[in-house]
Amino acid sequence: MNRILITGANRGLGLELTQQCAQRGDRIFASCRSPEKAAILEEIAAKHPGQVTLLPLDVADEQSIAACVARVAAEVKALDIIFNNAAIHGGDEHLSEVTAEILLKVLNVNAVGVVLVAQKFLPLLKKGHHPKLINISSEAGSISRMDHFRGYNYYGSKAALNMYTRSLALDPETAGVTVIALHPGWVRTDMGGADAHLSATQSAAGILKVTDGLAPVDNGKFYTWEGIEYPW
Repeated sequence: MNRILITGANRGLGLELTQQCAQRGDRIFASCRSPEKAAILEEIAAKHPGQVTLLPLDVADEQSIAACVARVAAEVKALDIIFNNAAIHGGDEHLSEVTAEILLKVLNVNAVGVVLVAQKFLPLLKKGHHPKLINISSEAGSISRMDHFRGYNYYGSKAALNMYTRSLALDPETAGVTVIALHPGWVRTDMGGADAHLSATQSAAGILKVTDGLAPVDNGKFYTWEGIEYPW
């Protein structure tokens, strides 16, 4: 049984990760900004009493993160896995449409929030069993694969997340924690759209298989949901 924190657990991939982790018997802290409005997430928690705990968490708010840490620490002594999954898109704007407000909002949620969650939860994570920090990134963050215009908001934030992942992996303070970025594939979610290749069920199953198979030698790498190393 792993002790797991999942951010952005109210929909899409985060919801499916929560479901599959619950089914296999993990102890889960499923977090999102408004868990009281997440009906399906509440159903999962009701089916797994004492196993799935719903917590409010806004990854762009340091006070919210600190409060979430306190709630988790009151129930478990350590975390084994964190899935940094919470993300927003922001739209594919052309240069004439870009605004600082949207750029910074997307960056704060998709990249800065990941660092803050890692920072605040690190003491619990370092006490875990073979602890792992899984940052759900995207092929959109690969600079070397960017060969045509796709936008600024989401793509820039995921590129930043990838660099932050490398920094987290190499930081002496995270020694003993295996940190990776992970591309979940093009998934049929609210963000991915109906034409996406993968179901959330397929993607989540792949992500869990990759996560379970990680070793310290994988620290700082960028993998796909199929366990294939992806170019930065």
